[in-house]
Amino acid sequence: MMLAEQARAPGKVNLFFAAGPPRPDGYHDVASLYCAVSAAETVTATLTRGDGITVDVAAVPGSLVDQQIAAGTFSLDTVPTGGANLAVRAARAVLERFPGLIGGLHLRIDKAVPVAGGMGGGSADAAAALRAVNRLAARVSGEPALDDDALRHLAAGLGADVPFALAGGAAVGTGTGAQLRPAAVGAPLHLVLVADTAGLSTPAVYAELDRLRAGTDVPPPALPPELEPALARGDLGRAAPLLRNDLEPAALSLAPHLAQTLALGEEAGALASLVSGSGPTVAHVLDGAAAAAALAERLRARGRPALAVHAP
Repeated sequence: MMLAEQARAPGKVNLFFAAGPPRPDGYHDVASLYCAVSAAETVTATLTRGDGITVDVAAVPGSLVDQQIAAGTFSLDTVPTGGANLAVRAARAVLERFPGLIGGLHLRIDKAVPVAGGMGGGSADAAAALRAVNRLAARVSGEPALDDDALRHLAAGLGADVPFALAGGAAVGTGTGAQLRPAAVGAPLHLVLVADTAGLSTPAVYAELDRLRAGTDVPPPALPPELEPALARGDLGRAAPLLRNDLEPAALSLAPHLAQTLALGEEAGALASLVSGSGPTVAHVLDGAAAAAALAERLRARGRPALAVHAP
């Protein structure tokens, strides 16, 4: 029987996202309030007798990905299984720290978070792979596992959202989003996530943001000072009007039909509705689990991939 280790990492929503002007290196400084959601990716790492890293991908039953497949708007065949997959890059980064390990590696990725959906699904795959491969490599080699600082260092080299996927919970991200500090959320948030029929490229959304803001003075990114205290108190009524995503106008410019998805939340009495990250997934913030479950059920009855989740 081949040895295996499994790890999970959450998808995320950006409850607040401010982006500054483009830097000389092409990146943007941001101020982001990340919040992990109960939709999570699972990676199982198995030692094999072959060479290299192989990957297979499955959809978590009932997840947004599963609903997209059932609707015919997504295929798992579009998920890369080679070096372009962040989980593969994460596995390689860990294996480089265990040079004496002999054999190959197989990664099974159980996907619940939409691909190119603004929820950090690929980053969650990478974070889960870091943890699973680290435990497996230590177990097989007999060497100490990499500590949390080492894993965070590897995560930062893989992408701006990977450090948060590794940490989970809620956090404020600054710089490119990878510099994190924990944020307190005093009461669970209940959201309905609505997936779209196609993904949006994060670089394309940022390019559109820059085009839309060309010639304007863009202030340095910062969270509203009242937002974190309100969330820490569990005062969603005070926090909801402060939720914002600077990338939303760009996502709407590239995918105008998302305006209809956002309007569904207003019709249902959502406290807030916003595009998550670079989109196109839309997050509706509801007043309680029952309201979230009811809205998700109504949207699914209308043929929309929708899922009630809690955060963090």
